[in-house]
Amino acid sequence: MGEMDRFVGTVLNEKYEITEIIGIGGMSVVYKAKDVYNGRTVAIKLLKDEFNNDMFKTRFVNESRVISMLSHKNV
Repeated sequence: MGEMDRFVGTVLNEKYEITEIIGIGGMSVVYKAKDVYNGRTVAIKLLKDEFNNDMFKTRFVNESRVISMLSHKNV
């Protein structure tokens, strides 16, 4: 996986310790992480480097907003 697993073992925003890759999509990589303050397991989705431009960032943010509105016991 090379480039994609470079975040494993790092801490984002001094809050989320990335532990492993759990999924790879066309535009992004999803990581399993631990909230270092409360121990909660979370998923973090990061845009791949090749899609790091304004058009894709806008799409990514819009998708994130829609996903954040989900409310289901399995999510």
